[in-house]
Amino acid sequence: METKNASPILFEPKLEFMKFSLIPICLVFILVIAMAEANEPKAGFVKNVSGKAFIERNKVVTAAKVKDMLRENDILVTGNTGSMGVILQDNSVMSIGSNTRLVISKFAFEPADEKLSFIAQIKKGTVVYLTGLIAKLNHSGVRFETPAATCGIRGTHFAIKVEDPGN
Repeated sequence: METKNASPILFEPKLEFMKFSLIPICLVFILVIAMAEANEPKAGFVKNVSGKAFIERNKVVTAAKVKDMLRENDILVTGNTGSMGVILQDNSVMSIGSNTRLVISKFAFEPADEKLSFIAQIKKGTVVYLTGLIAKLNHSGVRFETPAATCGIRGTHFAIKVEDPGN
């Protein structure tokens, strides 16, 4: 009789076990991300888009689409033929023209807690703004900053154009 010299297998991972153990881990990870995003304060949403328009969030750039939610620290960018209409949570309306780069630096709209502020940085381009409740309830609560000046809003609407610093 011939005997085979077989070495004993100490550990043999089973693919099925690994699949089933990774699924709950992935689901928990997705849930944690979704909950963190849900807790981020929403500044507003995109009402309309024309041409090339983008939202940059956490260094990730995506094409802007109607109904996209906007958050604090989002950067709104339009190309040569792009424009974007935005409605903020306090019913402010912004129209963002072509070749514009605007940062939503701060947005707080919690009237019950008296947290009312909106600060935007216009790096370049054109913005038309119609005030909402923040400006009505907190007269110094809205501010637009540009490379050359800061504009506090006391009226109901304005238009501002910032030349490209590279030109």
